Amino acid sequence: MNARNIDLVIVGGESDPNTQRIVDQAHLRGVDYFFWDTDRPAARQIAWDFESPEIDFGDVALRPAGMFLRFNVFDSDEVRNHAAYDVAESFALAWPQIRLLNRSTTGDGNNKSRNLVRARGCGMVIPQTTVLGELSPLHNVPDPDAKIIKPLSGGDHAYIAAGVIEDPARLAGLAPQFVQERLEGENLRVFSIGGKLHAFHLQTTQVDYRTDDDVVVRAIEVPQGIVASIHRLVGQIGFNYCALDFRCRKGFDDPVFLEINSFPMFVAFDDACENRLADAILEFLV
Repeated sequence: MNARNIDLVIVGGESDPNTQRIVDQAHLRGVDYFFWDTDRPAARQIAWDFESPEIDFGDVALRPAGMFLRFNVFDSDEVRNHAAYDVAESFALAWPQIRLLNRSTTGDGNNKSRNLVRARGCGMVIPQTTVLGELSPLHNVPDPDAKIIKPLSGGDHAYIAAGVIEDPARLAGLAPQFVQERLEGENLRVFSIGGKLHAFHLQTTQVDYRTDDDVVVRAIEVPQGIVASIHRLVGQIGFNYCALDFRCRKGFDDPVFLEINSFPMFVAFDDACENRLADAILEFLV
């Protein structure tokens, strides 16, 4: 079976709106692409060897110049999704000439504590932060209404510390946590894709905007005061696709760095900027 040269292979689930957005935009932009849907029962029918940079998806043999890979968290069959994703990722990493988002950091842990220290070293302001291995000291935290609590690792939501103290059941089950000052200003998210920055304002009344069904996302100009620091941090870590979250101390003034996400969901933000994020991803990969 002769392999066909192709510009882009997309591996991910059709039920994932982020993957589907890349498929749709690749189609609209006339990109020569192939989509392998990991939601399908036959998704594990992928094979490759070390003789040449060719990969078989079912009965289709391809030599891709670039690959977009996204594990589908929206599908209940994690075993099938992991198997398909892992085989495709192993192929992409084995052949360094294939264009891939975050190639140099794939497989590395995106450690939040290390990133806070890195961000501060790059000139960003970070929140006053304490790390607690177990949460009994939380009862003695001064002014718990002015503190938030969020996981040391993972992506679970942030809560006001006072609310966690008042709910013993929630307190008992929590893993190690950050306790940070509660910031009252606006939420900012900045995407960095291939070195280009795209900023968004998230209008919400909630501590964690992900819990707000009525959050409003709008594209804004990147605040100039954080541009140089963002480029330094992203370059130091080695990301070419990521999103940085900031919360300001007052209004849009004094942005405080919260965290950097290595492979963030982007569709809601892409909607707010007329698909400039999807276009930037395709521009990098193709």
